[in-house]
Amino acid sequence: MSFADAVRNDLLTVPIRKNCCRRAFIGGLFISALPDGGENGQATARFRAEAIAELGAEQLHIQFAKTADRRRVGSCGRYYEEVSFSSPAFRKLLESLRRPTPDPSETLGFRCEECRSAFLRGLFLSGGTINDPHKPVHLEFTAPIATKETVAAFFEGIGYPAKTVMRGNKCGFYFKESTAVEDLMALMGAHRVIFDVINTRIEREIRNHENRVNNCDTRNLERTVSAAARQMNAIERLRETGKLDNLPEELRVTARLRYENPDFSLDALADLHNPPITKSGLNHRLRRITEAADDL
Repeated sequence: MSFADAVRNDLLTVPIRKNCCRRAFIGGLFISALPDGGENGQATARFRAEAIAELGAEQLHIQFAKTADRRRVGSCGRYYEEVSFSSPAFRKLLESLRRPTPDPSETLGFRCEECRSAFLRGLFLSGGTINDPHKPVHLEFTAPIATKETVAAFFEGIGYPAKTVMRGNKCGFYFKESTAVEDLMALMGAHRVIFDVINTRIEREIRNHENRVNNCDTRNLERTVSAAARQMNAIERLRETGKLDNLPEELRVTARLRYENPDFSLDALADLHNPPITKSGLNHRLRRITEAADDL
């Protein structure tokens, strides 16, 4: 089972307690329903999972006191569950989804805060998908092009403007920012699986931080080794030319300590001096030694 299926299974268990929320849920779930154009106002929606189609038919029956028709269609291993329903009120609801408006909560009839959650939940069950938490973050909702403005306004209204992409005759509304995805999943009601997303994000951030630290340590070590090699080479040249004895006393001491301890860090080398000197003071002395060698 994919992670997206786990999210759907989680959402299928969320109860709907109010009629206004049920209407909002039906609007999101049947947003892709196609009217047949007849006078009876029948529309048909297609779902890949039997459990989703069953829930949709159940909610239609509760909301409109009529029974929806269900059947399995498809062939060659690709099967779908179709739900057909005929009701003037249902048809009016579908038409409202295709009516551009700056405030879809009015046309969709949202009456409480839970209505937004119910609509979003239905929208995901209708055609939503989400990547496995271990892969790059990607949450997407798909809806017919005719509903693009309404759905875009909905996401704007809840504070999460979506990026869009055309996918055939539908529009995808997607999110790639971790906190936005986590917030939207919580709003939908996918509370059982959201912890997997959060834990995976935290693990990824810790791993990335450790990699950055290790890379930084590696670069620092490479710079330290390279600097020490330059210093050792400079001291060797000064010794071979007899110029080391001409240096001031403090530089001769530092040169001797560096030559005897080529793998010591600057902090450790500074502590070897008697009395110990500061790291900046040691750097200054080593720079003067290398400059003296460069002047040869």
